[in-house]
Formats: sequence, structure tokens, C-alpha cells
Amino acid sequence: MATEPDEQELLRQFISIISRGSKSNTYKFALARAILNFSGSKNAEFVEQCISTAKDIPISYSFLAEYFMKCYWYQEKFRIRQNFDPNKLPNIIQILREEVFSKHSQPSDYDDLPVEIKENATKKVLHQVFGKEKQHTSQVVPRFQNIRQGNRSVKKEIFYINDEQNQRILVRPQAMEFFSKYRMLLDKFVVLEWSKFLENIRSTPGIVSKIEEPRFDRKSLKPSQKILEKFFYNCFYCGCAFEYPKLAIHVDHFIPFSFLFNNELWNLVLACKNCNLNKSDSLSYDFFDDLIQRNNSFRNKIPPLDYSLRKMDNGNGWEIELERLYDNCTRDFGFAEITREEILKR
Repeated sequence: MATEPDEQELLRQFISIISRGSKSNTYKFALARAILNFSGSKNAEFVEQCISTAKDIPISYSFLAEYFMKCYWYQEKFRIRQNFDPNKLPNIIQILREEVFSKHSQPSDYDDLPVEIKENATKKVLHQVFGKEKQHTSQVVPRFQNIRQGNRSVKKEIFYINDEQNQRILVRPQAMEFFSKYRMLLDKFVVLEWSKFLENIRSTPGIVSKIEEPRFDRKSLKPSQKILEKFFYNCFYCGCAFEYPKLAIHVDHFIPFSFLFNNELWNLVLACKNCNLNKSDSLSYDFFDDLIQRNNSFRNKIPPLDYSLRKMDNGNGWEIELERLYDNCTRDFGFAEITREEILKR
């Protein structure tokens, strides 16, 4: 009778799968994070009960599909490509583009999407990503435990059994105990390997933060707004004087937040509501020189702005770095450009 793997063996196999196994897209990382997420606090009591009675822990394909939807929704919002071939997208990305991004203006948080849209898209993910292994449509669950041995890949069910008939996986109690005990460390490891894989495809700022649970804390813009309000009394785009109360003033990221994923002062401008909403998550080269002039003219008057520009300067001048980021955002990540006229329209 075969002995159950100990922690050391489980760790060795997990590292092998995540870091050394073959991968053409990021599914294996998402599946690992989904299982680790299941082992967390929401299911802690159920998981502990199964472990104490040496029972396999069932995780439904539906749970995995829902996790995939949320996980990849954020990354598609950031326009992060998930495989090397741009002409052959992973099914999850095709579904998101067809069923979600083409049909609805995107909120900051996944949970704010309409329920019907999420449900319809999740059903497609369940069918196309967690489908039938025998028909070779199941792309993630059976393949996850393929472990490289020499020049060949060997299938081992060291962590779970694929119970396809009942649309679930059965995580072995020893494996789930391992996942629960080291969940935080293992999740950090998966995020690191995921980001390394994506960096080989196409580099993007803040990539680790975009893979982990994204945070859209607009309250953090208030300190920057107070700094800028002391020096700027007109909309950066249309030039109109701000109306009072202060709620009429918006803070705009010249290069979209969803690309840079930071609130550096060099990239923030004050705008009226109309211009900010018109510009939205896009860029405008018509105002590129205006931003450079603004930063150069005021950096000596606004110490936090000067500090922000010095951090950005990589030795070639912050203007060159700004141009690189702008080009990278439009050319490589497909963020739309908008004209001066489109921003100023009333």
C-alpha cells in the first residue's frame, strides 16, 4: 500500500508544477490560487472537519469557474495578455471579451458588474474551460497535475482526484491540510511565478499588484487633490475655472490608473467633471506637452511633485520615461487615444 505524501513531498511537487511544468497560458496559476482561496477562512470550518475525518474535500467546477471569472476580469481590464500567441487567446479571455467587455461599461470592481452578465459568462467558462476531459475540451483540471519527469510529462493525482462525472475535484485531506497551513506563503509564490511568466510576454507596471487582489482606493487621491488645488484653479483640459463646492473638481490620471496602477503626482491633473468623464480610461497626445510643461514649471514650487519626478527619472530624464510609458500604454496594451475635441465636447 502506497504511503501518503508528507509535507516535504507535497511542497516539492507543488513547486515543480508551478515553476517548472510546461505552460502555454496562465490557467495553472489561476487554478492553484482558486484551490488556495477555497482553503481560506470562508470554508475553514468545513475544511477542518473533512481533514479531521480524513475525507476528501469537494470543490465544484462552478466555484473554480466563478473564481476564474473574477480573477481574469481584473487582468483583462488591465489588458494583460495571458499567453504568447496573440492570435489564439485562452478561452477565458475570449469569453470575457465577447460576453462582458463588449456589452457593459466596466466598473472599478468586479462585484459591481450586472449579475446576469456574470452568470452568463460563468456558464460559458464552466463549459469551455472545465469541460469534458475525454473530448479534450477540459483545459486545466486534468493537466494541472502533469509533472515533468525527464523528457515526458507524467500525470499524478497527488493533490486531488478529478471527479468529472460530478463536476468537481476531490482534494485529498493531506493536500488540503498542506494548502490550509501554508496558504499565504503558497499564494505569494504562485503570484510571483505568474508575474514572471507574464513579464516574459510583455512587461507592465505594477504587475504583481494587478495579479493579487486589486485595490481601487479613490480616497487616496484626496491628499494629492489638496496639494494641486493650492496651485491650479482651472481644468487642465478645457481651462474653465472650477466651480464651488469642491465636489466639482475631479482628479484625472493622465496615463490611466488601470495601466500604471499608482497615484504618482506627476501623472495627476485637476479636471472638471465633463472633461474627466469624456476622457475616461484613455489618453490624449494633444495634452502631452502640456503635462510636461506643467511638471517642469511647478516642480520647484511643489516638493511632492519634484519628488515624484525624481523617482520616475531613470537617468535619461523623466520626459523620456513618460514618453516610453505613453507609447507602451497605447502601442503594446491597446489603450485608446482621444482627441482634444472629444475631451472638450459638451
